[in-house]
Amino acid sequence: MIRPSAPEADVPDISPDLRVDPAAPAGAAEALDRAASRLAVALRTLDADARRVEPWLGDPASAEAAARYAVHAADGPDAAIGRLRTVHAELLLRARDAAAATGRAYTRTEESTTDALNGGAR
Repeated sequence: MIRPSAPEADVPDISPDLRVDPAAPAGAAEALDRAASRLAVALRTLDADARRVEPWLGDPASAEAAARYAVHAADGPDAAIGRLRTVHAELLLRARDAAAATGRAYTRTEESTTDALNGGAR
């Protein structure tokens, strides 16, 4: 049987193997804010462009096709821009809020773990 030569050998190493930079979750939320802002600008441009559709050939058939395109692209119930706005809201609200909540939860857990390891004293 092999016995440890020093008392420290009986104490397990409790240093965490994974460390998260406390600023990382906030940084992720900020990156999502920047992405959402860029997407909002692109959506405004896309919306303006979709509404500027003119009849390509100047004839009644082209005018009708242009009108159908504008409704489908910008105004109708299945409008592409509306769907992109939904993605924007998802990015802006849910993903950003989830990143921020994850950061807060991580900080609370880390503080609680630190307090426990230090015997409740900080």
